[in-house]
Amino acid sequence: MLPAAAVSARRHRRSVTARTLAGTLGAYGVTAQATIVLSFMLALCGMDRAEAVVAATLASFAIFALVSMAVFHTGSASRAWIWLVTASVPLAFLQWVLSPL
Repeated sequence: MLPAAAVSARRHRRSVTARTLAGTLGAYGVTAQATIVLSFMLALCGMDRAEAVVAATLASFAIFALVSMAVFHTGSASRAWIWLVTASVPLAFLQWVLSPL
C-alpha cells in the first residue's frame, strides 16, 4: 500500500497532466472550430474570402489564449473537458451548417 501522501501526489500529477492536455490540445481543437466558423460568418457578411480567413486567423490567437486560461482556471480536469466538449458541439454544428457545398 502506498502512503496517503504518495496517492495524493499521484492524483495531483494526473490532474495537472489532464488539464495541461485540455489546455493545449483541447483549446487547439475549440480554437480551430471557432476560427472556421468565424471565417465562414465573415465571408457570409460580405467580406472577401481571403480577408475573412486572415481576420479569423488573427482572432484565433486571442481565442486560444482565452480558452487556455479558462481551462486552467477550472478546479478540476473533468470540468475542463466538459467545458471544452460543451463549447465544441455548437461550433461543430455551426461549421456543418455554414460550410459551403
